[in-house]
Amino acid sequence: MVHILTFCTASQPEIPRHPLELLAAARALSAQLGEGTVHTLCVGPASGAYGEELIHRGADRVLTVECPSVEAEIALAVVESAVRHLAPQVVLLPHDDLSGAYVGPCLAYRLETGIATDCGGFAVQGEDIRWLRPVYGGKAMAYMRIRGPVQLATMRSRAFDPLPADPTRRGEIQSFPADWESVRPQIRVVERLEEKEEGELPLDRAEIIVSGGRGIGSAEGFAVLRELARVLGAAIGGSRPAADLGWVPHSHLVGQTGKIVAPNLYIAVGISGAAQHIAGAGSSKTIVAINKDPDAPIFKLAHIGVVEEWEKVIPALIEACREWRS
Repeated sequence: MVHILTFCTASQPEIPRHPLELLAAARALSAQLGEGTVHTLCVGPASGAYGEELIHRGADRVLTVECPSVEAEIALAVVESAVRHLAPQVVLLPHDDLSGAYVGPCLAYRLETGIATDCGGFAVQGEDIRWLRPVYGGKAMAYMRIRGPVQLATMRSRAFDPLPADPTRRGEIQSFPADWESVRPQIRVVERLEEKEEGELPLDRAEIIVSGGRGIGSAEGFAVLRELARVLGAAIGGSRPAADLGWVPHSHLVGQTGKIVAPNLYIAVGISGAAQHIAGAGSSKTIVAINKDPDAPIFKLAHIGVVEEWEKVIPALIEACREWRS
C-alpha cells in the first residue's frame, strides 16, 4: 500500500482551491500506484471546519492542527512531525509562497530526500514515479525522478481540477498532536501588506485573468484593463516591466519570479511573451494575445491572436462583453 500525504492551510473561512487540487492529484496518483490511503494534514485556525469537505473531495483521513496562524517555521515543524509519524511514501505540497518557497525545500533537507518543484503532472511506471515540470524557463517540460526515502513534490496551481464533492463519502477526522507551541520562530512577521484594490480577485482563484505588459504604455492604460476585468469577473495580472514601472502591484506579477497561474482564460495585452512570463502563464487553458507586433513571441503560444493596437481592441471588447452579459 502506498500512503500519500497532502498539505492544506486553513487560514480562511472557505477552503482554498489548491488543497482540493492536491487531493485530485493524490487520488489520481493512488489509482495508478494501486491501493493506498490519502491523508490530508490541515493546519490553521479554521482546520476544524475543513474536515468534512476534504473527506468529500477525496481524503481518506484528515489530521487537523488548530493554531492561530500558519507561519512558515510552524508549518514546517508540523509537516515534518506528520511525515515522521505517518511515514507516507509520497508528500504533495502546493507550489505557493509558503510551501513551494520554504516548507518544501526545508523539509526535503530535513528528510534527506529529493524534491520536485512546480510539477504539473506525473507518470507512473510500476512503482516508479516521474514528475513532470517545466525547464528552460518554461520552454520545455521534462520528467524528473526523485532519489530518497520520500517522494516529495510541490504541485503548481490549476494542474488538476478538484474532484466533485461526494457527500456520501466517509473518512476519519482527528486532531494531530503537533507541538507547534514549542516552535520559536526566528522570522518575525511585523506587518502584512496586501497590494490589491478593493474588489479585485486574487490570481490563484481566478478563472479569467486580464494581464498587461509594457505595451500598455501607462498606469492609465491599466485602468482600462481593470474595467475589462470587472466586466468579465476577472483578476488583473501584469508582466515584470509593468510591475517594475508601478502600473500593477508586484503581488499581481505573473511569471517565473511571480505567480504561476493556469486559468481557463488568460488575456495578454501588450505583453511580448518573454520566457520568464510564459513560465508563469503557459499552462493557461486558453490564451488570447493582443499585440501590435506580429512577431511577438506570445503569438507562438496563444490560441487566439489579435495583431492590433490595444487601444482599438479593448474598448470594443468591453462593450461587446457588456452587451453579451445583458
